Amino acid sequence: MTSSRVMTFIRLARTPLLALVLLVPTVSQANKGDTYSLNINIDGTLVANGSCQFNQGDSLTVDFGDVKLLPEGTDTMTLDGNYRKSITSDFTCTGDTAGLLQMQLASLSGSYKAYNGTDVIEIDKGMLGVELLVNGAPQASGKWFTIDQSKPPTLEAQLVQVSTTNSKQVTNGDTFTASATLQLSFN
Repeated sequence: MTSSRVMTFIRLARTPLLALVLLVPTVSQANKGDTYSLNINIDGTLVANGSCQFNQGDSLTVDFGDVKLLPEGTDTMTLDGNYRKSITSDFTCTGDTAGLLQMQLASLSGSYKAYNGTDVIEIDKGMLGVELLVNGAPQASGKWFTIDQSKPPTLEAQLVQVSTTNSKQVTNGDTFTASATLQLSFN
């Protein structure tokens, strides 16, 4: 009987030792090129409560009045004079306005013409375009530019000649139009 008790004791003594060996993690040596990763979850709350609006309402009309084109041959014409008009663009911003405030003049039709290396709004008669001037300097239409809300820019629209060819057969008394959207955004 004594041997039976001894065997039971030995079995009980081995069981905790085996459990201890199984619980100790095995350590392996890292090799060059081994990659280890750890997933990290990130969360937070976005606060975007800044907004701006133009003080003029929903629409604005820029009227150039009578525009003179001088014929130069059978199918060519040249813009006679300078045609520049102010664009009233007063705006008010409220809320968190610490972001990068930008503006752009974008063609509603998506049509632009190249003039002196910059894009201008194309008019429906083909020979002319409307160039945006920001503080007197040309600004590409359809491109965002940064503004300082504490010192809003002076905006002007200027008629420019993008072609001398009278491909639309413009005649005396014709009217022309172009449509664009002046946008203000925190980008």
